[in-house]
Amino acid sequence: MSLEKKYLTKTEFEQIVGVINITNDFTPMSQDTYNETEVAKSIAKTGKAEQLCMAAINMACVGYGNRKYGTFKFKEAIIDVSKLLTDAGVKLSLQRDAKLKESDLTAQRLCRAFRDRIREYLVETKFETYIYRKYSDHNPKFAHILFRGSEFLDGLTQDEVSYILDTYRRMDTRLNLNITERITRVFQAKGYLKRVVSDTE
Repeated sequence: MSLEKKYLTKTEFEQIVGVINITNDFTPMSQDTYNETEVAKSIAKTGKAEQLCMAAINMACVGYGNRKYGTFKFKEAIIDVSKLLTDAGVKLSLQRDAKLKESDLTAQRLCRAFRDRIREYLVETKFETYIYRKYSDHNPKFAHILFRGSEFLDGLTQDEVSYILDTYRRMDTRLNLNITERITRVFQAKGYLKRVVSDTE
């Protein structure tokens, strides 16, 4: 009969495996399947990059949900966003935790991919987004970074990061959601926030 123990103490484990020292050179990585290069290639392949950018601005600034994606006006035409996205092969009405390929396009991925252009649009036009209007304390200094997908922007200041989080906390409280948790994870992955346990929880 085997005398091997089913469970080992720390010392017993280390006697078999050895003592392993974890240095500061090690950092856990996200399992995010989003690949910006592949998304950009997919956008280019549609031949509708300009219209998809407009759709992303519309969705990020006006909002979307419940299978409603809205419309926008371009020149004299009224563009149905849902039809545009479908024609461009964008995946809509996904199930929760749906498995996506790196090259797949979704509404959220479009908002993320066009985030810099969305911010530029808001700076240029002073357009008031639904997040700014409904959930912020209306500080105009931060109006250009309150849109769906802004958490993925590079070069955010600590004040901007805090303002985005405060606004989403207000949204969560009002709508009984938990978006702040996801935004926090994004900020941690981008290095804006440290991934540490807080004593103040």
